[in-house]
Amino acid sequence: MTGRAGRFLLLALFIVSLLLRSPLLLLLVVLLALVGGASALWGRYCLDGVSYARRFESERIFCGEQTELWIEIVNAKPLPLAWLKAEDEFPEDFLVERTDLGAASRPHRRLLTNLLSLRWYERVRRRYRITGQHRGAFEFGPVRLSSGDIFGLQLRVNEAPARQTVLVYPRLVPIAALRLRAARPGGELRAERRIIEDPLALAGIRDYRPGDSVRHIHWKSTARRGQLQTKVFEPGASQQLVLFLNGQTLPHAYTGVIADYMETVIVIGASLAKAGLDARYPVGLYTNNSARDEARRVRVPPSRHAAQLTRILEITAQLTHFTTLPFDQLLRLEAPQLTYGATVVAVSSIVNEPILSALLTLHDAGHPVSLIIANDQDQPMGELPVPVELPIYYVKQNWDELETLELD
Repeated sequence: MTGRAGRFLLLALFIVSLLLRSPLLLLLVVLLALVGGASALWGRYCLDGVSYARRFESERIFCGEQTELWIEIVNAKPLPLAWLKAEDEFPEDFLVERTDLGAASRPHRRLLTNLLSLRWYERVRRRYRITGQHRGAFEFGPVRLSSGDIFGLQLRVNEAPARQTVLVYPRLVPIAALRLRAARPGGELRAERRIIEDPLALAGIRDYRPGDSVRHIHWKSTARRGQLQTKVFEPGASQQLVLFLNGQTLPHAYTGVIADYMETVIVIGASLAKAGLDARYPVGLYTNNSARDEARRVRVPPSRHAAQLTRILEITAQLTHFTTLPFDQLLRLEAPQLTYGATVVAVSSIVNEPILSALLTLHDAGHPVSLIIANDQDQPMGELPVPVELPIYYVKQNWDELETLELD
């Protein structure tokens, strides 16, 4: 009754009711006109003043961690809504507690549907608990709002471009044992030591000299001897820890990627970065993967800044499966920029002769080098010889099975 044909029919009925002098027919025409007018009013203005908003408790969470999501729908007009349907696109990698998500038209997406009625100037809030099941940068939205009249004659649809991105950091596992070689400033290798358990290895005490840090004064010895005494640390305690992650998981990058191997490499790298920074080491991270919305490879120079761990976690959360260059080329490309004596840890799921050659070149340049191989193969080295200069560690657990990282 709201289109041109409906209006023509009402006019015809009205004329007939006058000609026949029929009160009942006239009443029917009036009722149909009221229904049509109300339907047209709802159809035109039902979504005006309607807003949809999401608010996350945190937009940065760790893999497996829960966060709260509040959804707020507002009808900011005097016209009530008999029904409103909101279909919000969610990434399938998020689990919504006590709610079943529907299928979406786009792959790897799901729909969170809310169907409700709203009075004039009413605000509705709904709370959900969501869990990030995989590392990555995940986009929420857009949302499709639809409403109409109470009679089902009008339907209006609007897509709100409200999009938000939530970063899910990789899992961090504790380091149960980690013995890596550290170099003296002169390049001589000292005995292996635990860089995680002894962040500042105290070697002795000597008289204070101008230029020494006040933070390193040994106050008990100063009080006992009557003059300022300062701590002397092992030379290796100030070395940098540089992590190289290989995102290539198959001998040829064009053949694809084994996602679990890559995730394991990232979990190991992020966990080592946290352990190194907790031990007050300058930590850097380099990888041949590109990050989200960037085509270039990732470079995070070594630093002990308080925000370094956050920076590394945000970068590793956004790593894609696309590799920009072979791992051995990455090692050779970054070698000239490394501080002399910096400890290098390479994490890779594949090993070949060019990678071993590049690592040995770093070793010959004065860098203590270690290789961590992350895959579940029985013979990850194949027929390649194991260099005596290169400590090699093996991680056979999958990334979601790792509880502690033991590299001893």
